[in-house]
Amino acid sequence: GPFLLRYNNERQKMSSPSEPPETDPAFIAKEEDFTKLPSELSHVDWTKPISWGKYEPYPPSHDADAITTTDDDGDKQTVAVAQPLPLTPEGTKPSFKPPHQALEFHVHATSGRARYTTVHLPHGPVATPVFMPVGTKGTLKGLSPMDVTNSDALNNQIILANTYHLALQPGTELIRDAGGLHNFMNWDRNILTDSGGFQMVSLLKLAEITEEGVTFENPFLSDNNDKEGETNSGNKKRTRQEATESGSMMLLRPEDSIYHQNNIGSDIIMALDDVVSSVADDKTRFQIATYRTLRWLDRCFAAHRRPHDQNLFPIVQGGLDVSRGGLRDVCLAGFRERDDKAPGYAIGGLAGGESKDDFWKVVDHCCRALPDTKPRYLMGGM
Repeated sequence: GPFLLRYNNERQKMSSPSEPPETDPAFIAKEEDFTKLPSELSHVDWTKPISWGKYEPYPPSHDADAITTTDDDGDKQTVAVAQPLPLTPEGTKPSFKPPHQALEFHVHATSGRARYTTVHLPHGPVATPVFMPVGTKGTLKGLSPMDVTNSDALNNQIILANTYHLALQPGTELIRDAGGLHNFMNWDRNILTDSGGFQMVSLLKLAEITEEGVTFENPFLSDNNDKEGETNSGNKKRTRQEATESGSMMLLRPEDSIYHQNNIGSDIIMALDDVVSSVADDKTRFQIATYRTLRWLDRCFAAHRRPHDQNLFPIVQGGLDVSRGGLRDVCLAGFRERDDKAPGYAIGGLAGGESKDDFWKVVDHCCRALPDTKPRYLMGGM
């Protein structure tokens, strides 16, 4: 009713920041350091698989419990042993305990490497595996929220929206003042928002990517048809700063992406990652993007103002490189160092034109590394 709407509006305003935070210079790398391995990974043994939190049927990860055995000669040795994945009965209520008090993950059954689970979120449970319908601008095309919730065939518990598009129109401040996207679109179930990173690929011609963030031309306001150096009226073309201030250019830093997602109020939010097309042929660009994704993740964590009711997922990048110690391993090892901050993970950088074989090799590699006690979101799954 009206009282609940007013309550949600005020709660949303109190929870969301009034403006994006400034970038901490400590997270900004110099250009000569773009291709240097992050210092926190200098101790990693790249000859061993990168994994953590693994259970049967996977091999034991580095953090697995060890047992002492005695061989036929009476010599004792300590070996790591994978244990069965702990199961939780269906219907178990969540307790939402720290450190991730907006998400609780229950695994009910396994079949080989597949898991049947429930992800408990602020707007209700989500049974997985699950396919998320896309509501890019806060609406599913051709369907109302009632069409989705009242249909036995659909009955989706979670949908996806897009930060970039909502920031452009109608603007996330307006959504925040309306009580968040749930109120704005009259949807009482869960929402996941993408960070805007995929637009670095899909709108690459409109984007410029730097260490600070990504600058997009606003397709609704930009001077896309202008000649170089001047506008159609013959006046001098605006500088990038002037264009950003006027709204024809949009700067999306990690801090901005989290700010917008805090305003939107989605239950799962994505870290802004440096995304490169999976079919690009530029090893240096992939290396820069993978290392930058880790730096940007730190900036996202620092900017996140609503960890009590929103879950920030890192996104694994690294192109199609699944070699031992390759770029996917580097990104995964970086996430392992930050695991205490992540309630779940996403696998990104795919569905960009690569072959099905390459696609599944990356998915398999990441699933062998990521912890079994946290949810995994496959982005752009085919």
